[in-house]
This record gives sequence, C-alpha cells and structure tokens, in this order.
Amino acid sequence: MVLLLAAVGVTAGCGGSSAPQLTPLQQQGPLGKGAREVWFYAAKGKPRSLVIFLHGYGGPVEETPANHVAWLKHLAAEGSDVVYPRYEVDVSTNPYPDIDAALARARRRLGNPNVPIVVIGYSRGGRLAIDYAASLAAHGHEPRLALLVFPAVHAPGERLISLRSFDSKLRVAMMVGDKDKVVDGVGARVVLARLELADFPASRIKLMMIRSTRTFKATHVSVLGASPGAKSEIWKPADRLIDSVR
Repeated sequence: MVLLLAAVGVTAGCGGSSAPQLTPLQQQGPLGKGAREVWFYAAKGKPRSLVIFLHGYGGPVEETPANHVAWLKHLAAEGSDVVYPRYEVDVSTNPYPDIDAALARARRRLGNPNVPIVVIGYSRGGRLAIDYAASLAAHGHEPRLALLVFPAVHAPGERLISLRSFDSKLRVAMMVGDKDKVVDGVGARVVLARLELADFPASRIKLMMIRSTRTFKATHVSVLGASPGAKSEIWKPADRLIDSVR
C-alpha cells in the first residue's frame, strides 16, 4: 500500500493539480474491472479537496454512482475532485486494497491533485470510512475529514483497522437520522466507542443529528436522490465541514 500511494502522490496537504483536460462535473468511468471499478468527477475550477465517496450495501445499483449522482456532482461543483470506488461485488470483508487500486487509477486521471483528502461514507460505507481513513493515516496520508453518514455496524469477519494511527489532522463527523430505523444510530455508537478506546480526542468529533422537518423525513434512504430536504439537511452541512478543512 505504501508503494501504491507513493506512486500516485496521495497527500493530505494543500496545493494544485496537473489534471488533464476533463469536463468538470461529468461522470468519468467506469475504469477497471470488478471490485476495482471506479468512477470519478473533476471539480469545477481548480480542485480544493479530494472526496473519496464510499457507498452503502445495496447490491449492483448502490455499487455504482447511480443513487448518488446528484450529490457527487454537487460536491464537484463545490470544488472537490470526487472518486467513487466500487470496492466490492456483493460484499467484501477486506475492501481496502480494492479501494486503494481504484483510488490510484482515478487520481492518475485527475492529475494527482495535491489537496486535502475527505472520506465520505454512507451506511456500510460510513462504517468503512473511519477504517479507510485510519489505513491512509497509518501510511502517512491522513485525511482531513471523515464524514460518516448514517453509518452501519461492521459485519462478522470484517477487517477492522486500528484507529490509533491518527495524528492532529483528522476531524470525524457522524450524521444520524432521527427517523433512521435501519441502523438507528448503532453504527455511530460503535464508532464512538472505538475512537474512545483509541484515545481519539473528543474535541475532534462532531455528532450531528439530522432532524426531520414537515417536508423531509431523515430516514436511512433519505440521503439518496436530490430532494430539497436532503440538500438542506445533509448536503449543506457537509459542504461546511469540507470547507472547514481546506
């Protein structure tokens, strides 16, 4: 993994990009095959961050960007290069090498942007996001932000990575939906317990309750699509978090 990341210049620092000419916001890919397939979106203007978006467990549709295209394009419009790795076909107990391979392929096409790294994960991907951030940190490439959206609980036999490798860079934010009856906040509580055991500073953790409104119900699937409520209650807070670490 160290050689892989070094070869593509993964960094959590600031700077620019030598990206080839890609149409901003336009979906690129898939590149690769199977669990190493990847899609990506070039930022509008000079990229100011790189978002790695880890999907939830939902079969062959959720493994592609189909359920999240609107948000991915929004993130790119707000100045992030966005990478969407498939990372598994059905389910994987150790998806991290496949995320690495997909990320390396996409970064090369994006020109290896030298910008802060943000890991966003939804549901199962939210659970994986904290471990993948730890994997990057263990190899000297700590992200600035891990945003866990309605995180699920790890499955039996799934590889967990030590959370003791973080230094002073990473901030962790977790969104919990008040009408989410699928994970019901359990995944967030498990991640909090793991962070506490790893002596991760509580001052760098933000727990965000996503509250339902008259026109928006913060259910587990409310993150899918592009409803006005999702944009207001999920996208905008995410934008502020990303801006805060650039």
